[in-house]
Amino acid sequence: MKIYAIMSVARQVQGEYCVVKAEKAFKDETKAAAYANALAKRYAETITTSAGPIECVCERGVFELDVEE
Repeated sequence: MKIYAIMSVARQVQGEYCVVKAEKAFKDETKAAAYANALAKRYAETITTSAGPIECVCERGVFELDVEE
C-alpha cells in the first residue's frame, strides 16, 4: 500500500541544523496534493530549541511511501 506524506524540511539560515517534520499523511494522492497546495511550499520560521531560537528557511512537499501490512 502507498501513502502520501506531507513533509517539511527546515534548514537553519546561519548554521548547520536541519529539521524534518511529517505533517500529515493520506492514502489518496489527490487529497495529499490538494492539502499541500493549500499551504505555502516555501516559508521562513523560527524554531525554538534547547539552545535557543533558530531562524530557518523551510520547504514543504508530498512524499510517496510504501507501507507494508
